[in-house]
Amino acid sequence: MITTIERTAGNAGGYDAVVIPFSAKGEYTLSLGPQYDEAVKALAASKAWKPECGTVLSRSVFADNKFAELVLVSLGDGTASKRQLFLAMAKAFRKCRSVCAKKIAVFLDHAKEITNQKEAARKFCELPHLVSYQFLAYKSAAAPCGFEEVSFITEMPGFEEIVREAETVARGTLLARDLVNHPSMYMTPNQLAEEAVKVGSECGIEVEILRKPQIEALHMGAFLAVARGADDEPVVIVMRYRGDGSAKPPVALIGKGVMFDSGGYSMKSKMATMHDDMGGAAAVIGAMQTIALMKLPTPVVGVIAACKNMISGKSYVPGDILRSMNGKTIEMLNADAEGRLTLADAITYAVRREGAETLIDIATLTGAAKTSVGGNHAVLLASNETLAETVETAARTTCEQVWRLPEDEELLTVLKSEAADIKSSNPGNTMGGGSIVAGLFIREFTEGKPWAHIDMAPVNWSGEGNAYSSRGGTGYGAGLLYETVKRLEK
Repeated sequence: MITTIERTAGNAGGYDAVVIPFSAKGEYTLSLGPQYDEAVKALAASKAWKPECGTVLSRSVFADNKFAELVLVSLGDGTASKRQLFLAMAKAFRKCRSVCAKKIAVFLDHAKEITNQKEAARKFCELPHLVSYQFLAYKSAAAPCGFEEVSFITEMPGFEEIVREAETVARGTLLARDLVNHPSMYMTPNQLAEEAVKVGSECGIEVEILRKPQIEALHMGAFLAVARGADDEPVVIVMRYRGDGSAKPPVALIGKGVMFDSGGYSMKSKMATMHDDMGGAAAVIGAMQTIALMKLPTPVVGVIAACKNMISGKSYVPGDILRSMNGKTIEMLNADAEGRLTLADAITYAVRREGAETLIDIATLTGAAKTSVGGNHAVLLASNETLAETVETAARTTCEQVWRLPEDEELLTVLKSEAADIKSSNPGNTMGGGSIVAGLFIREFTEGKPWAHIDMAPVNWSGEGNAYSSRGGTGYGAGLLYETVKRLEK
């Protein structure tokens, strides 16, 4: 898709759709031709038009010997959050897609008092890519219905750089979507490794793939236990971005890479979409691509322990005692609480082998997360206030919502074990707080480093799609991780 920038508002000829944002107090100030001008005034005067942010009205207009869709979107009175503005504009682009518009004009300056903000404008420029996305890899007779060219009409200074960053971030998000949407019969641990190698070769990232003998030599017993039941062998993917070449320790992004989660011998009842359990890994690979292409100065290492959690005669079973890479023994009581085991060893690797001093893990970790914060937020836990505030600020910028939960030390008591150093979970625990308990388990392996944990289970997969994402993987986290690393330099 091509994104173009026009500095002055011309007529609306030649477009399949025209998007005009309004502020609550704004009046129509364009002159796009009599057919468009009359249609705009009629829509704005209708009872259905409301000044509240998120109102979208449209009408087909015949002008210049063709029909085009006119889309009006209200951005409110200036009090709406970036997320609300993002969703409003997403609805406008979704309307354009519904009529299969190929060439679109967005008269961004028509609501300049709201749209003339760099962060909001960047999110608007991501939307054509996000809304236009389709996953057609397995369609024998694909019928693409995406945008071909989107023109933003604006005099906003520095808009070229805004578009460049938006396109780069969107590219990382769409990469994450693709990785999640492939079924596990294709997206195996080894295939994910190949995808990471491809990203590294294109973006100047050093990628090392650790195979089973190397993983065994590292004594990553918790991770290996999860992988034991699968025919596909596990891999550890290490992506090293050197930044400005300084000797300072890297920020580590650790993504859960369970390519399919059957639940093991604690079997799940529903598994049709469990190839999405590597959404954290996908987010890390997408973020690493974006970080490298945007040439951030911060050195970053991505670590992904990738495997499948399957059932066989070799599988681990509840009651097993596992020895992790850092030496702690783990009493495993729920084979479906596997993600935290893979992350424990991946985090230890990031600290001890890569020298990471700041840790951010992201994972589709717990069903309890959605119960805790609903379906529009990820759970955030953090051991460091500055890091927590950075993630929260980044989330507001990227419109990928997080809700910080407390590190409730009293809940840690449910992980005390008489047989090992720690339990991985406590089935039947009456104290609740499942997403917090899972985070506290992971924290035990961070060795005191500043750490943030993002449980993205509620937002990784959209069963029905939404304004900015079709059904399937949302790509959540790729932009959030990039923005977090970017802000860590400030």
